[in-house]
Amino acid sequence: MNWFNKVRTNKSLVDKTPIIATLLFGLASINQIVRMWLEQTAEGQSLWGWITVNIALILWLNFYLVFNKDNKFAIWGTAVGIFMNSCVIMSVIYFRYLI
Repeated sequence: MNWFNKVRTNKSLVDKTPIIATLLFGLASINQIVRMWLEQTAEGQSLWGWITVNIALILWLNFYLVFNKDNKFAIWGTAVGIFMNSCVIMSVIYFRYLI
């Protein structure tokens, strides 16, 4: 348990947490895009759910731009995450409302 607390409170690792979380959001977005396009359906996808994820990523990007603008990797990573999530939103709209 002591090892866990050391890792959990290590400032250099905690500083990377948002970057790792953004990468995980990106992987989830890619997974959903691939699934929708392979199955040709957005069944089970919540448009509002994906929009709220995008809003959260936009707020996260704004946080970086205001408080941590030197962390270009986090800023660009979050911007890519917003783009990928926007692709999910567009795929949901396409499969649920356009075809």
